[in-house]
Amino acid sequence: MNPAAALWKNRLTAHLKIVSRYTAYAGQSGFFLFLLIVFIASSYFYGKALERIPETFPYAIVIALWLTPFIAVSPIRTLLREADLIFLLPMEARMGPYFRGAMLYSYLSQSFLLVVAFTASMPLYRHGYGENAQPFLALLLFALALKFANMLGAWTESAFVRTGHRVCFRICRFAADAVVLYALYRYEILAASIVLLAAIGAAAAWARLSRRIPVNWPYLRRKEAGHRLTMLLFFNGFIDVEELPSRVKPRRLLSGLAGLVPFRASNAFRYLYSLTLLRSELFGITMRITLLAVIILLFVESPVTFAVVYMLFQVMTNVQLSALGRFHRHSVWTALYPIPGTLRRPSAARIAFIAQLVQIAIMTLPLFRPAVFTIWLLALPLLGVSLAWIFRMRGIRAASGHSE
Repeated sequence: MNPAAALWKNRLTAHLKIVSRYTAYAGQSGFFLFLLIVFIASSYFYGKALERIPETFPYAIVIALWLTPFIAVSPIRTLLREADLIFLLPMEARMGPYFRGAMLYSYLSQSFLLVVAFTASMPLYRHGYGENAQPFLALLLFALALKFANMLGAWTESAFVRTGHRVCFRICRFAADAVVLYALYRYEILAASIVLLAAIGAAAAWARLSRRIPVNWPYLRRKEAGHRLTMLLFFNGFIDVEELPSRVKPRRLLSGLAGLVPFRASNAFRYLYSLTLLRSELFGITMRITLLAVIILLFVESPVTFAVVYMLFQVMTNVQLSALGRFHRHSVWTALYPIPGTLRRPSAARIAFIAQLVQIAIMTLPLFRPAVFTIWLLALPLLGVSLAWIFRMRGIRAASGHSE
């Protein structure tokens, strides 16, 4: 077997072992049950929404915008490591099987999400076009072909030397995907094929006229490090991920909030975890969850639906903030200062609880819309606080049996 192909096989096997192990932990936490509940609820409200769509609804535009990210976002998982920039670079000419394996794996794994998104769009498409709707299989095969073209485009994009060229190429690729998908749903496959061929020709001419290198090793390594970090951060919400590298963002304006913690020795861990939350990816995850929850709650009109969505997002946030207590568990500096290690877990739990209270206050604001307000919904903030308290206390009790 070609050494490059054997290397890819070994790397992929090790990668899939990590993914399968942490996926099992995610399943044990009830994450897949949560996804099932979300799927059932979404299917119900999806069907209800279809009944209320007006005749002037822009079906082709909405479906194109929905599918464009699933097709245009085409990261290539190369599984490269830092040392590869030294040890694999000399054998670049023989690395073809390695990168072809990376392309194939990336295409197959991302095509699964595309199939799910594409299938989700079909009820809307058939509702809008009725008997004039094109066959499901023909549309799906075209979408998969367009996805493959984007994988090739992503590889071409990575070869550009200038960052500005990569950004412009990526923006144009997104725009071209949206136009091709609009042509597919508005004017059928023949017109979409013509637009796609024209886009491929323009991209080929652009690549030919731009400065490129065969393999942009530093860029591919940086992208792979980002993909790996995102994956590990996701799994870190369910289990302690040992491979997770540290990633700190200054966020100087937000970091000033940590100054609200009173300056006392007993508050040392509270100050530390305040900065940790504000500077780590947990803050971004919590903000995105809160923003998404508020947007959905603003469009909900049923009190029961409001309560279900409210509590689902509370559970999601609690699971994510549970990871805060895992930070600094192996820090050496705590043994160098006269600060009791027993304060670490309670301090992390307290900061997570305060963050949860802020989110509860924000998510409660859409409750006071006349279209949805019902007196019994005022119990939701109390339930949210109780749930947050239970999560925090459970984390402290779980850590009480382990040495600090």
